[in-house]
Amino acid sequence: MLYILSYFFGIGAMLSLFFLYQQQNRKKLLACKFCADVCWVFHYLCLGAIGGAIPNFVGIFRELVFANREEQKWANHTAWPLLFITMNFALGFASFRTPIDILPITASALVTVSLWLRRPVLTKLLSVPVSAFFLLYDIFVGSWLGVVNESIAILSILFSLIKAYKQ
Repeated sequence: MLYILSYFFGIGAMLSLFFLYQQQNRKKLLACKFCADVCWVFHYLCLGAIGGAIPNFVGIFRELVFANREEQKWANHTAWPLLFITMNFALGFASFRTPIDILPITASALVTVSLWLRRPVLTKLLSVPVSAFFLLYDIFVGSWLGVVNESIAILSILFSLIKAYKQ
C-alpha cells in the first residue's frame, strides 16, 4: 500500500518540479520547489528511503525562509544557507545507513546554494548536478518515479536554458 501511495506523491513532486524549471520569477520558482519538497518527503518515507526524505524535509523550511528574502530583512542573512546546509549534513549523518545516502544530502547543499542565488538561470544551472545526484540515489533506492523525474528535470532545465539563450 505504501509503495502505491509513493507513486501519488512522486507524481505530485514531478509536476511541481517540471513547472519550477519553467519559471522566470524567483518567488514562483520557490513556491514550486516547496510543493515538490513536501511531495518528495512523503514519497521517500513511503519507500523507506529516509536519506531522500531528510533533504526534502529541510528544504520545506529553506523555501519558506528564502521566499521572504525580498520583503524581510531577517530572511536575507547569509547565515540561513549555512544553517540549512549544516542541518542537512547533521541529519544525514545521524540517519546514515549506506554510502549512497550521501548523494541526496550533497545534492541538497547544492540546492541550498542555487536557491539562495537571485538569478534563476544560476539556480537552473546548479540544478543539473543536483538532478544527477538524485538520479543515482533514486536508482539505488528503487524510486522509479524519481528516476523519471530527474531525467525529465534535466531535459526541462536544458530546454529552459536553450529558450533563455535564444531570447
